[in-house]
Amino acid sequence: MMTGDQIRQLFLDYFAAKGSTIMPSASLIPSGDPTLLLTSAGMVPFKPYFLGQATPPSRRLTSCQKCFRTTDIDAVGDHKHLTFFEMLGNFSVGDYFKKEAVAFAWEFVTRHLKLAPERLWVTVHLDDDEAYRLWHDMVGVPPERIYRYGNKDNWWGPPGAEGPNGPCSELHYDYGRELGCADVASPAEVATCQREGHPIDGCHPNCDRCERFVELWNLVFMQFYQDLNKVRSPLPAPNIDTGMGLERTAAVLQGVRTVYDTDIFRPLLARVGELCGVAYGGSRETDYAMRVVAEHARASVFLIADGVVPGNEGRGYVLRRVIRRAVRFGRQLGLEGPFLGQVAQVVIERMGRQYPELAQNHEFILRVLALEEERFAERVTVGGGILEHTFIDMRRELADAFPRMDRAIEAAFTSAPDRTTLIHQVREHIERFFMSPGFQHVLVVGGRDILDEVLRPLRKPLEQLWSDVALPDVHTDARFGQDPSARYQTFIAYLQQLLDDARGALNDLAQRLKGVEAFVLYDTYGFPPELTREIAREHGLGVDMEGFER
Repeated sequence: MMTGDQIRQLFLDYFAAKGSTIMPSASLIPSGDPTLLLTSAGMVPFKPYFLGQATPPSRRLTSCQKCFRTTDIDAVGDHKHLTFFEMLGNFSVGDYFKKEAVAFAWEFVTRHLKLAPERLWVTVHLDDDEAYRLWHDMVGVPPERIYRYGNKDNWWGPPGAEGPNGPCSELHYDYGRELGCADVASPAEVATCQREGHPIDGCHPNCDRCERFVELWNLVFMQFYQDLNKVRSPLPAPNIDTGMGLERTAAVLQGVRTVYDTDIFRPLLARVGELCGVAYGGSRETDYAMRVVAEHARASVFLIADGVVPGNEGRGYVLRRVIRRAVRFGRQLGLEGPFLGQVAQVVIERMGRQYPELAQNHEFILRVLALEEERFAERVTVGGGILEHTFIDMRRELADAFPRMDRAIEAAFTSAPDRTTLIHQVREHIERFFMSPGFQHVLVVGGRDILDEVLRPLRKPLEQLWSDVALPDVHTDARFGQDPSARYQTFIAYLQQLLDDARGALNDLAQRLKGVEAFVLYDTYGFPPELTREIAREHGLGVDMEGFER
């Protein structure tokens, strides 16, 4: 079995033999690039070369670059998403172009990684006939395994608000039809759907409904520069930028289904398991939490080693988010005291040789993690408890209390002898509902705005009805007609409409947290809104983030 370290070295050695200069990984903090928060792709350190702003040490370069993508933080814990990853890349700065890039990629994956050619599928941009011909005529990939896609899938960049970009071509690995979601759609069917904007019915290399295909390597044919107005202009010379995720490649070569089952993550998961007394692979819920802790601990180590410290904005807030998310899921595993430093120690020991900055900043990394973990531990306990045992439990109680009120009022409609008695009974049932634990819980943390929002559809009309009872001639109310029987039925219908209005407001309350709730947790208890959103989602609830921002 080829390890992650062996794959990394094999890749660099291969391209060095092709005349490429091996470049060290740049920092996760981009140098002189205000358009990027963090280094998110292997080509980021080479942007000045591609733009003609600086002279490269060689026109052929290769690297294994540390990368971090903030867009995947909330998805980490499933079988494939990562925030921090290593990107293997080879680059041409005005030297070779599509023909050589395609030939190098195919030779490396088939001869050096020894992947079966029949397991490899290719994608190209809809309008890139040259790339299609290279894969088919030069390499020999059969046409039934070459697919065309639009900009969403096969146009790369720019990395940030502006920068170099161009069409791309991807190599996908096929794990087997038994993992597919349907019969494979033909390349012609997929191309037609892409051009016409229709959904694709069958399975295909970029299918997101199943786990049959995994993108292995992306070859970007950089030909353009896109400015802040999204206007593209040709680059001084066409360039090549490729990226192959080390973790994903290791999963394919080691014959496992997820990046977390590779030698890269197994030691981290084993350490988490030792700390919490739970073996990885035991259950879906604990596996998810263990993956979060392992991935976020690794990501935090690399961010801190490159000079990021926890804060309330920018890169500091990204680091704070991943540390706090790791702490939260550690608590779910029963880890009460500080624990992230012990997982971080494994990261430093295993990766410190490849990345010396980890060992050099060893003590600083552990100190930062310990301080942030301690600072956040109390907030997780208090804020998380209020969220789950007040706001979320409240909704469960409302789900029981409202139907009980409904049934009681329906019974009153049929049994009350007169209108006055009916109004008194309806008022009693509604007030009993408003005094239920579901509503009283939310008042504990200042949620009267929520109560008002639900009461509003009922309050004014019902206040008018209460006062109507005391009038000397209630039967002459023009709203309900003159015939006593008709007046009574119309009145019942009116009450039912009021209850329907309240039910609509309650249904909205039952389906998502109000902005004021998220704000109380954040402003009073320091509980991060992204954790509120994630915990709510786990309970099938949304969060009114627009209301939170207001």
